[in-house]
Amino acid sequence: MRHKLPLVAVLLGVFPVALGATFAWSGRNDYASAANPTPTVIATVPVGASPRLGVGVNPATNRIYVANVDSNDVSVIDGTTNTEIDTDGNPGNGITRISVGSGPAGVGVNTITNRIYVANQWSGDVSVIDGATNTVVATVPVAYGLVGVGVNTITNRIYVGNWAGGWVSVIDGATNTEIDTDGNPANGITHIPVGFAPHLVAVNPTTNRIYVANWGSDNVSVIDGATNTEIDTDGNPANGITRIPVASGPVGVAVNSTTNRIHVTNWGSDNVSVIDGATNTEIDTDGNPANGITRIPVGSYPQGIAANPATGRVYVANSSDNSVSVIDASSNTVVATVPVGSYAYGVAANPTTNRIYVANRDDNTVSVIYDPVPVGGIAEYSQFEPPAADTGGDIGSFRTFAIPAVAAGAIVLLAGAWYARRRWLR
Repeated sequence: MRHKLPLVAVLLGVFPVALGATFAWSGRNDYASAANPTPTVIATVPVGASPRLGVGVNPATNRIYVANVDSNDVSVIDGTTNTEIDTDGNPGNGITRISVGSGPAGVGVNTITNRIYVANQWSGDVSVIDGATNTVVATVPVAYGLVGVGVNTITNRIYVGNWAGGWVSVIDGATNTEIDTDGNPANGITHIPVGFAPHLVAVNPTTNRIYVANWGSDNVSVIDGATNTEIDTDGNPANGITRIPVASGPVGVAVNSTTNRIHVTNWGSDNVSVIDGATNTEIDTDGNPANGITRIPVGSYPQGIAANPATGRVYVANSSDNSVSVIDASSNTVVATVPVGSYAYGVAANPTTNRIYVANRDDNTVSVIYDPVPVGGIAEYSQFEPPAADTGGDIGSFRTFAIPAVAAGAIVLLAGAWYARRRWLR
């Protein structure tokens, strides 16, 4: 009987540990789905008239800025409450939005200065918004036909694409004036020529490179932010400026500064190109050179695109499908497709909260997607998206039973091990 006592102690310890672990796992899985959680629309926020490509996020303030083309204003969304902010603070007159120029298109955000830049395509200027006061503090005249806006937070330079002129303007964020890119005042303000009908613009602040999706010439321009000149991507000056060829009708461009990868939506080809920022070449996403360049297939007529460097995922707004394709950038595959509102157009991501904001043009709404990307095989919810309320059989079970059971079992196991050592080592 003396030799059976250690075995009894071990069994008494193992039982509560195993049972407690089972409850702990069950409690965890009740609020964190398994290894591939589904990105889900958690809110739909009404905004102004006809939001399109212009969606910007300031993760530092958790504010989202949406350009409404047909109402000539900008909606400001509180990322904590998923509600539109009344920018004049007077509830008596309903929601007041920030009035800007005519036909606001692109939106860029400087997270350091808390300035928001809105490209007004019809009035040909850029509205500068102070994020602290939700007021326009400057208007920078540029030219008719402005669309995309990219911001380098390190140099405080703003890059604005002009689809009508085929060039990019550079604005000094400190003075709110356009920079003469050739340094010769005698010929007036000089812009940076790019491809035909440039649309969206994205910046890698780490490398000081600017990427422009040229919708009309099916390629991407790369600008050196230090010299304000377009880079010849093949390195052969004899044949002039060579741009990075992609598929038909590139519209959106997004940069992951961590991986130095650039993703481009090809509106006319229903796919996404991936560019290596180190070599300025398009990546073959299936790794088989025998069949040429393979791109990532997405939904119908993709427009805006956003990268989340915190998770390595990329989000594509498919306008004709009313959906968002979620791409795992590590495998270059679509891992989920999320239904959103009517005619999904622009998209932006908040890497702090893992929320994605999609402008639905025909609904006059913004869909808010929460993407609980798995960490270590289990979906880890951020501090901004807590688990559902305790229903009595999941989280509560974990708290009230699992931890005490595991602790009690561990104590009994230790006692049994100590007793066994004394008995068997005599």
